[in-house]
Amino acid sequence: MTGLQDATIARVLKKYGLDYVDIGQPQKGYRNQSFPIHLRDGQAVNLILYKREPGILEKIKAANAVSAFLWNQAFPVRHPIREQIIQLKAGAYLKYGALYNYLDGSTIPWEGYTQDHIKVLGKTLGDMHAALTGFDPADLPDVADEYLEITKRMRAYFNDAPVQRALADKLLLRIPPEAFDGFEQLLTGAKLLPRKQALHMDFVRSNILFEDEGDGEFKVKISGILDFEKTAYGHPLFDVARTLAFLLVDCKYKEPTKVRKYFLGGGYIKRSKATIPSKHLGMLDPLVDLFLFYDFYKFLRHNPYESLPDNEHFMRTAQLLIPRHLVVPTTSIAR
Repeated sequence: MTGLQDATIARVLKKYGLDYVDIGQPQKGYRNQSFPIHLRDGQAVNLILYKREPGILEKIKAANAVSAFLWNQAFPVRHPIREQIIQLKAGAYLKYGALYNYLDGSTIPWEGYTQDHIKVLGKTLGDMHAALTGFDPADLPDVADEYLEITKRMRAYFNDAPVQRALADKLLLRIPPEAFDGFEQLLTGAKLLPRKQALHMDFVRSNILFEDEGDGEFKVKISGILDFEKTAYGHPLFDVARTLAFLLVDCKYKEPTKVRKYFLGGGYIKRSKATIPSKHLGMLDPLVDLFLFYDFYKFLRHNPYESLPDNEHFMRTAQLLIPRHLVVPTTSIAR
């Protein structure tokens, strides 16, 4: 770390009244920087400094409320160990920080998922959903409304003529405009579903820590669940679809049908405490399509188009979307 950053962390820890021995190297995420801290009393904690973005304070408060609730239900979640949310101000600069427990375990590489990993993910997500039925989601945003707004932004982006030309020229792709009508109809219908509750909405590889010491029938166990900043209110199918979309891309050595079978059938439905009525399962695949397409869109927004054919995650996402008729190749993007 730089001396300035080290001094900033020391100032934050002083506000919390903590005496530290060592400040570890930060781990950067999409929304934050996470600093492992070793305290004088032997305790390890995480200090998180959050990315500046609209509504971030409300997101931190919502994330802390959900994770604290789950911690009290014996889930291995990263949760606040102090209620106070720190403000760092310097002129127009404003950043928020909060103090959390430290969790052991590690993420695993995307090619490292075994059948047990996938089933444990499904079971744990289901058990978490069952527990969260007892959480009051009144202060959480509606996930369907959030993705209706995202769909609006995606439609505007892909309706832009320069974007269409760049897609065709650099990636040999086009986007059927009717895709956005389908997403809007799906999300409008999802708002009418019963049994809505608090959700994680980012239950993916980078936010799950594993240990190679299994519980019961599995050879691995989840030792940590991180980053609740995307928590929202909606039907559990949204969470299931979000995670399944990531798994379909991440598990490159497994057939998509087997990934779905292990995660949904072998994990969530068979082994967890949650239930999803069969009459609602018809919305799962369209929601997976939505999340895959959203990831495709984010790749385009945050990377030079010409670099994307060398990005394996992007290529797998695009190849999953082509048979779903949400991305249309003008020739072929296979390399």
